[in-house]
Amino acid sequence: MTTSTGTSTRSVMDKRERLLLILTLGALTALGPLAIDLYLPAMPAIASSMGEPLSRIQYTLSAYTLGFAISQLVYGPLSDRFGRLTVMFPGIIFFALTSLLAAFCTTATQLIIVRVLQSFSAAAIMVTIPAMIRDLFPIEQVARALSSIILVMTVAPLAAPLLGGQILKFYGWQSLFIFLAVAAVLSMILAFFRVKETLADEDRLVIPPVQLALNYANILRNREALGCILCHAFFFGGMFAFIAGSPFIYIELFNIPVEQYGLLFAVNILAMSMTNMVNIRLIGQFPLFTILRGGSLIAAVSALILLFNAVTGFGGLPGLMIPVACYIACIGFTGPNSNALALSHFPKSAGSANALAGALRFTIAGITSALVGYLHDGTAIPMAAIMAGCGLLSVAALALTRSSGEIEEPAVI
Repeated sequence: MTTSTGTSTRSVMDKRERLLLILTLGALTALGPLAIDLYLPAMPAIASSMGEPLSRIQYTLSAYTLGFAISQLVYGPLSDRFGRLTVMFPGIIFFALTSLLAAFCTTATQLIIVRVLQSFSAAAIMVTIPAMIRDLFPIEQVARALSSIILVMTVAPLAAPLLGGQILKFYGWQSLFIFLAVAAVLSMILAFFRVKETLADEDRLVIPPVQLALNYANILRNREALGCILCHAFFFGGMFAFIAGSPFIYIELFNIPVEQYGLLFAVNILAMSMTNMVNIRLIGQFPLFTILRGGSLIAAVSALILLFNAVTGFGGLPGLMIPVACYIACIGFTGPNSNALALSHFPKSAGSANALAGALRFTIAGITSALVGYLHDGTAIPMAAIMAGCGLLSVAALALTRSSGEIEEPAVI
């Protein structure tokens, strides 16, 4: 695989190389979910160890997501200017260092600060991967490749809570962050041998700050792109409301042993894996917008059922788990398709467009996860209400786009 241009890479990369690249990018992408999911079962233990309320430890999740959101706005344009790997590799190194630092925190304030720094590092990794895919493939293949990466990376969040519960049981919560540092080092070694630069020198953009602000404004003014971006962003916010609320609901409200928390969490990841495989097969048979709209509608209905069950107590724990799994599964339909549709409008600034999309997504996720802690009342209702609201907003966002879902001539910025 050559490194001179994205076009030459696309022309010479055979099926085996493409598969190895997608697997490697999937492994790199998995660092983000690991940083979120690995320590979820440890939240009550961290709160107890530090003598802090659980709601304050939940803020470490919202701090991570908000930091991740803000930093993407910087890394996206940097990757368009200096190349994808120039941004990615320093991110991996600092992710390992901040993970080690988190293991030595003794207060919630310290952990919140370190998690923000860790999120800055993770964003440098995560923001480059969709842009690299956009460099290499046309739109239909972008959606298919992103689905494949999401399918690969689901192994991490599937195993993370299970593994986190076992590590916590025997070695304590600090060892979870040490594990993250080791995973980052191994990922860096893998990336060194497998990932090459995808952005050609002649395609790199030198963007002054004022022009960058105008570019972001142009992206926001593109209704077709913005509708797709917000559709998945609101869905994503609902998913993070569940991530923030699930440790309390499963471990404390329903008295699930900490080492079994991962088993319940894995139900959602398995559902997500199935819809990713379905999405790969649907692409090409149906328009991407049709699949996106169908997924957002299913998610909204599932969240409304979840809210009804949380308020009435209907179904007990299964009454919460089943609609949550249906909601989370819809990421297989909303994630890759919304990203592919949005990025298709900005072929010359995929890094900036992806950064803005990620910033909106994680800003909403940070707000919703913080709201779960702020509205904590000892029930599942705050989490369910936030998920229902996000599901409805996700559907409403598609009103910004044309019903046909056809892609306009890309805006070259």
